[in-house]
Amino acid sequence: MLLNEFLADTSSWAKERTEVVALVLVGSHARGTARPDSDVDLIVLCTNPVVLLHDRDWVAGFGKVQRMGTEDYGPMQSLRVFYENGLEVEFGIAGPAWARVPLDPGTRRILSDGRRILYDQKGLLTEALNATAASSAAELRR
Repeated sequence: MLLNEFLADTSSWAKERTEVVALVLVGSHARGTARPDSDVDLIVLCTNPVVLLHDRDWVAGFGKVQRMGTEDYGPMQSLRVFYENGLEVEFGIAGPAWARVPLDPGTRRILSDGRRILYDQKGLLTEALNATAASSAAELRR
């Protein structure tokens, strides 16, 4: 229940933020293989990632923050947030180019390894997933 509420809240938040163009759950929770200690991996695509990375007050809208750290993955920066209710959430924040076709190998791997689209304002993630599926089908035919 805690996760479902959190995902509903983040989906509503994404729809209200004009700079957010897509939100996708990836990783073990998207695959249905999460353990009780698994973190929640969300990718937030936005027109100006700097806004979300520098003004971090928005993360408190999902619960009381115990601590937070940053991680750098090149085209994506992450905020790892530990909430008082026990949730550990990694918010991967990137610009729309992260999901543009042709996909970067890292993007392709992440999206191929389980995902659940929560918000896709302009169909960017849908297009990326179609490209991933087409690429996988082409590899199988070889």
